[in-house]
Amino acid sequence: MIKNVYFDLDGTLVDSAPGIIEGLKVALTKYGYDIPDFVTLRKCVGPPFTYSFPKLLHIKDEDFDGAVAAYRQYYDKENGMFNAKVYAGIEELLDALNKRGYCLFVCTSKPEPTARKLLAKLGIDHYFTDICGATLDASIDTKAEVIDLCFSRAPWHKKEETVLVGDTKFDAEGAAQRGIDCIGVSWGFGSKWDLEDAGAVTILDYPNEVLEYIESN
Repeated sequence: MIKNVYFDLDGTLVDSAPGIIEGLKVALTKYGYDIPDFVTLRKCVGPPFTYSFPKLLHIKDEDFDGAVAAYRQYYDKENGMFNAKVYAGIEELLDALNKRGYCLFVCTSKPEPTARKLLAKLGIDHYFTDICGATLDASIDTKAEVIDLCFSRAPWHKKEETVLVGDTKFDAEGAAQRGIDCIGVSWGFGSKWDLEDAGAVTILDYPNEVLEYIESN
């Protein structure tokens, strides 16, 4: 029986692609890298930078820290993060889950201070018991590590009563690594095929289907 629902942020709760992609362009331009095509940039929305910067954007090790700093200058300090919107149907989903007594957490690879600021600005932070995210020093970085953080803050949560809702293979892989189910959603930045391959227990197309699945399990 599901009692606790952990939500990924980028691509699951919020369409944050415009602000993130612009921040990536700022960082790439500052360090003299070519701007890749939109498909590649879009793949960078969701995964931690320790994955996307070297593997997708081909940023060299010696430029990594500076490129991250340039991105954060635009995204965090200049409020590029606010170029985002809550997906249609998400607030209704969160409200319905709250009213039915589920415990909701945010579980994101986005730095936690940034996630808290963004969710407050968008007006949906109050639906969550806690907002857990990565650390700026990357000591907590992967989805599995953020799941660990969620459980450390709510040690009464049981794995068999907890699910993660996410849009990419990183969500499904992290959930599998920590022994919880992942509900994949198709409206974000990942693909159904990747979610299936990574072990998502189901893949849903609309927020109201997430409610139906959780209520029936």
